[in-house]
Amino acid sequence: MEIRIRLRDDKAQGRQSVPLNVSLLRYSYDADAKRARQVVIGSAPFWADELPADLAEKLTPDEQRDWWEFANDRQYQEKVALRRWCLRHAVPVLAYACQALQAGAKPAAPTLANKAARLYLQSLDAAGFGEEKAKPGRPRRDLQLDAEYLLLTKPDDIERFELARDRDYESIDESVVLPQFAPPAEKKRWPMYPEADLVAHALRLAFVDWDDPV
Repeated sequence: MEIRIRLRDDKAQGRQSVPLNVSLLRYSYDADAKRARQVVIGSAPFWADELPADLAEKLTPDEQRDWWEFANDRQYQEKVALRRWCLRHAVPVLAYACQALQAGAKPAAPTLANKAARLYLQSLDAAGFGEEKAKPGRPRRDLQLDAEYLLLTKPDDIERFELARDRDYESIDESVVLPQFAPPAEKKRWPMYPEADLVAHALRLAFVDWDDPV
């Protein structure tokens, strides 16, 4: 069986996208024409894990295996793409997670979060991307960076941040006690927006235009 997959031009995204559906075709012998003809068995959604029952009944065992090979390959490619995306955006994701913790948010599974963080560091070491050990003395300056720095993407912004950090690093005086500032005056309360819309917009702003260092 042939599974016809035709990528479509997505003008909104400016690239090609997967098709909405794929066609299932088989060759059958046409006795009158004395040659094989391609017959359309049916179509199925590209992202379907299982075929509709009425369509699956039309397939031979070999054709059903062809479908499962297609579905398994698609799932494998999806997993690989997801892993690459997560690795590419690990820094901003971790930075946002740090900001959430600093703001008082609680992780859904603190124990698993700790294990995941350790596993990520171990994986970096095993892959040859571990950090060099710090030399004795004052802490390394890069350890003074915060989540805000990790979210900077423009070279000019990074340079300004590092210059300001260096000045603060040299002039820091631990004996100075900062004054307690009064909380800001209460402002107008705005309505709570749908969380799904907020997350989708934040992801688009944070990651779609993120420079790919690879």
